[in-house]
Amino acid sequence: MSGKNVMITCAVTGSGMTPSMSPYLPVTAEQMITQSVDAAREGACILHFHARNPQDGRPTKEVGVWQDFLPAIRSQCDAVINMSCSMGNTAEDRASAAMVLQPEIATVIVGSMNYGMFKKAQAQGVTEFQHDWERELFGPSSYERVTNNTFKKIDRLIDIFIEQNIMMEFECYDVGHLYILEYHMKNKMGRMKRPLIVQFLTGILGGSPSDIDHLLHLKRTTERLFGMETEIFTHGTGPDNMRAAAYGALMGTNVRIGQEDNVTERPGRLFTSNAEQVRKIRRILDEFDIGIATPEEARRRLGLPTPARQAA
Repeated sequence: MSGKNVMITCAVTGSGMTPSMSPYLPVTAEQMITQSVDAAREGACILHFHARNPQDGRPTKEVGVWQDFLPAIRSQCDAVINMSCSMGNTAEDRASAAMVLQPEIATVIVGSMNYGMFKKAQAQGVTEFQHDWERELFGPSSYERVTNNTFKKIDRLIDIFIEQNIMMEFECYDVGHLYILEYHMKNKMGRMKRPLIVQFLTGILGGSPSDIDHLLHLKRTTERLFGMETEIFTHGTGPDNMRAAAYGALMGTNVRIGQEDNVTERPGRLFTSNAEQVRKIRRILDEFDIGIATPEEARRRLGLPTPARQAA
């Protein structure tokens, strides 16, 4: 994708960062709406979402929670809507909210691994937690936790999104996941839309680190397996998130930043919003004369239709 403008995805909130890590992490519907719209105004052409219980910030896949914020965001900005579908024991569970809300893009994780949630708390320097669910998430049980993404589950999730005509973003934590994706691509015999969207999710203890050597290897392997037209997004979790995004842009990939992946601007200083993160990566890209893509350009490159309210 050399020479193209960079698409900035802002991951507004997630399931790894928690309220104890930052008071600026969006949790309520109002916070989600405000921070999402502001991030889009700053230049994020894609908004990636998880949902949280507004009372304690616990990650949830409840459709009602999604409905409290997602329609309002759609009505107030033009950014492409990308929904996480990572919660649930079955493919149907994971896709349930997306099937109701019909985002333009939904995520599919293409590999299992030891996730090491405890490292996220360590990286953010947080040892005291407000809520019991946070203590459970990062406590001793996190040493036993494995992300469960079987071939059967991946296959079924892909079929659901093909049936729903929802474009997929494939989250790859390590190079082996790219070969898993290649297997599924061959198995679907051209049924998946092009261009393929591949996102490198690095910096997890059980996956690939976020240093330049690993990112370059992931990029070259992706292009060899799936072609140069593949739309690649680079993001690293934890405090190296902004550095990984800068590496990605300099390598010619798109980037992802946001409060889902990291809440720390630098040691001792928190990001105060998603918009602040978008502004920072834009400053970095501008120093290298790298342009950013608008929502209209993103939809054109990804083969997504123009929303009805924009086309009218």
